[in-house]
Amino acid sequence: MIEERPILAIETSGDQCSVCVFWNNEKYVETTSRIKFSHSKMIFAIVENTLSTAEIALSDLKTIAISIGPGSFTGLRIGLAAAKGMAFGASLPILPVPTFEAIALEALKRTKNGEKYFIANKVNREEIYFAGFINMGNIYKFAHDLGIVSKNELELNFHDEIIFGNAGNHQLTFPSAKSIAIWSSLFGEKHELANYDLLEPLYVKDFLVKGSNVK
Repeated sequence: MIEERPILAIETSGDQCSVCVFWNNEKYVETTSRIKFSHSKMIFAIVENTLSTAEIALSDLKTIAISIGPGSFTGLRIGLAAAKGMAFGASLPILPVPTFEAIALEALKRTKNGEKYFIANKVNREEIYFAGFINMGNIYKFAHDLGIVSKNELELNFHDEIIFGNAGNHQLTFPSAKSIAIWSSLFGEKHELANYDLLEPLYVKDFLVKGSNVK
């Protein structure tokens, strides 16, 4: 029996830069750097180290899965740019993974069947990326569509809920690269893109670059 080719998964939506070569839940290699603001310096070294440890080359991969957001504006762009460059060079498809759904998948292990839970990560001081899910056993379903709520709304209306994320009350802020890979292996085949030139991160909110006014 021929072993299926692995997925290369990349997660840069938060503080950590994480890479995983994933065959299945029992066979994978994951490398994570938790040095803040180092994604651009570390990502290719981490990919190279992970591939070397797994004893494979880019050409041995099935696809490159990338955490697509929402999350850090800079981190998402760095991760996607790296994924595009590697995918183009090795003639591989890219599989964009919704970051909050990868977190929701990981959160199944920390919640009970039928239990509702939420994910809340900070956009800025006053706004929160927010989505709700229900644990359906080995899968989740949406209970609250992904969007942006105010900090006051979150504290007023959801203070008694199970909330993961850096604006929440339970530990689990961003997904691991392994979770990105697991989501890809479960749901990703129909989302693979061979033409990804116009693929952009899922920001949810439009970001404006601030600068001085020139008169």
